Amino acid sequence: MARTKRSATQVDGSSAVAATPRVASAAGDLRSVAIAVHVLECFLVSTELGPSEIARRVGVAKSTAHRALAALAAGGLLDRSSGGKYRLGLRLYDYGQLAIDRLYLREIALPILAALRDQIGETVQLGIPAGPEVLYVDRLEGTNGLRFHSDSYRRVRAHSSSTGKAIAAWNPAVEAAVIAGGFPRHTVRTAGSRQIYLAKLEEVRKLGYAVSSEEFEVGLSSVAAPVLLPGPRGPVSVAAISVAGPTARVVGRTSTVSARTVEAANKLSRELVKARQHQ
Repeated sequence: MARTKRSATQVDGSSAVAATPRVASAAGDLRSVAIAVHVLECFLVSTELGPSEIARRVGVAKSTAHRALAALAAGGLLDRSSGGKYRLGLRLYDYGQLAIDRLYLREIALPILAALRDQIGETVQLGIPAGPEVLYVDRLEGTNGLRFHSDSYRRVRAHSSSTGKAIAAWNPAVEAAVIAGGFPRHTVRTAGSRQIYLAKLEEVRKLGYAVSSEEFEVGLSSVAAPVLLPGPRGPVSVAAISVAGPTARVVGRTSTVSARTVEAANKLSRELVKARQHQ
C-alpha cells in the first residue's frame, strides 16, 4: 500500500491518478479545437460542404465532422443550408471586419496620439472594449515624468476608467457587459453601483467626454473621448482616446485637456471612416 501511495503522489503533493482524467479532458478539448480549425479551413476552397466531405478532408469520422459542424453553426461561424450542407457564416465576417478595424485603428491612431501627447505633455492612450474591461492597445508616455510601467495598467475595469465610460456611453453592448461584471471598488470614488454608473454615463453623453477623477488610483486621473463610427442606430463607440496623469495636471485643466482629446478622437473617427471606404 505504501509503494502504491508514493507512486500516485507527485512532487507537489497532487495525485497522479486523480490528474489523469483532467489531462485527458484537456487533450480532448485541444483536439476538438484543432478539428474545428481544420473544418473552417476546408471552406477556403469550397463554398458549401457536407459532413461526409468534411470528414474525408479532415480525416475524422463522419460523426465527429457532424458534431464539429453543428458546434460551429451554433456559434454563427457556419450557416446550414436547406440541403444539409454548410457554408461560412456572417459571424466570421464580423470577426474579420473587427480584426481589420483594430489593425487600422492602431496604425491610423499613432500620429494622432503623438500629436495629442505633444500638445498636452501627459500620457495618452488608445483603449478598446474587452468585456467588462478596457484593453489599452497603445500608449505614448508623457513628457512630464509619469510612467506606466506596470502591466496592471494595460487592462483595467471599464467602470473605473474614463476610457471605459467614454466607450460604454455610446455602445450598449459594452454598457451591458460592464453592468454584468459588477462594480468592484478601487478607491472611494469608484462607481460602486449600477445606479451611480448609469448616472455617470448620462453625464458623459451630455459632456461629450468622460472624466475619471481618482476612480482607479488615488492621485491619478484621466479624460477620454469616444472614437465613434456610424452604426445602424446612430454612432457607436469602438474605442476611446484618453489623457492620463496626476490629478492636479489633468483635472486641474479639464477644459483644455478635454477639448484637445475630443478633437483627437473625432479626427481618428474620420480617418477610420475613410479607411473603411477604401478597403
